[in-house]
Amino acid sequence: MSGGRAAALLLVGVLIGGISGGATAVYLTYRAAESPSQPAINVGLPIATASPAASGTADEEIVGVVQDLLPSVVTVINYASNGQPQSSGSGFVVDAAKGYVITNNHVVEDTRTSGAGASFDVVFSNDKKTSAKLIGRDPFTDVAVLQVAAQGLKAATLANSDEVPVGALTVAIGSPLGEFQNTVTHGIVSAKGRRVAETSQVILEDLIQTDAPINPGNSGGPLLWAATHQVIGVNTLGVTQATGINFAVSSNTVRQIADEIIANGRVVRGYIGIQYSPITPRQAAQLGLPTGTIGIIVSQVVPGSPAEQSGIQVNDIITKVNDQVIDADHPLSSLLVKNRPGDKVKPQ
Repeated sequence: MSGGRAAALLLVGVLIGGISGGATAVYLTYRAAESPSQPAINVGLPIATASPAASGTADEEIVGVVQDLLPSVVTVINYASNGQPQSSGSGFVVDAAKGYVITNNHVVEDTRTSGAGASFDVVFSNDKKTSAKLIGRDPFTDVAVLQVAAQGLKAATLANSDEVPVGALTVAIGSPLGEFQNTVTHGIVSAKGRRVAETSQVILEDLIQTDAPINPGNSGGPLLWAATHQVIGVNTLGVTQATGINFAVSSNTVRQIADEIIANGRVVRGYIGIQYSPITPRQAAQLGLPTGTIGIIVSQVVPGSPAEQSGIQVNDIITKVNDQVIDADHPLSSLLVKNRPGDKVKPQ
């Protein structure tokens, strides 16, 4: 960091709804006083142990898991504030007694009204429809939780995704294109622990890669481990430039985020309190920086924020956080997203 002020920052804020700003500017400015630091939370989504539900051929395993868990899968319809459907996706029940449904953040995100006035329905595999309440969402993991007041629900079980081996047979269920409800595809676990940029500022981590097709509308549905009939991930995105490369948020990440959303209605994270933009080659030349310098330049410091208290000033250059270079693969928001209020980070 320029000026020799590379002091540790104490994160004291809350990051709950996403990143505000345009393509080159980001605000991280939520206040700690509104939501103090919370301990790790587990409110009841159990960790399953990996035990085969049945043994047989691949076809038999696929048929078995579909027959077992199809009633747990729902279609999620997102209505704009004017009452018109604006998007749809998939989801699945994780708590039958309390009616909690897991889906993707981008399925419930209201792009036309920024969340104001949006409403939701879920449609079950038997075509019954009911309204749903949004409990909370997290754009940094693409996880959201809905709640329905319905009886006779069947819940799916979240697996310990650390236990699923690469090569395991997978089944994806959802509603591709918003109209082909209860569509089933299958594949294998191609890899684990993948990192993928969902946007320029959001890097999804701990993803499970699968070649089971995930099409628009499948988002939010379960990726199932055929051998155990357990959910190992939430189908999230696919690579449009290639076939057979698709990703799901791991069930371990989903469990952690869903538990916190259910407990708090949001995910509590730290902030430092700056507005910034990436350094361009032209700026680097004007500032006399070495060719190839990458990082961010501070354009605004929030009064009273951790950044101000640590001495960060406008026009400071930050190239690293905790020795990790800030670049396209590691934007500042991604480097800070795992921190909580009270954690310390070191900018350079």
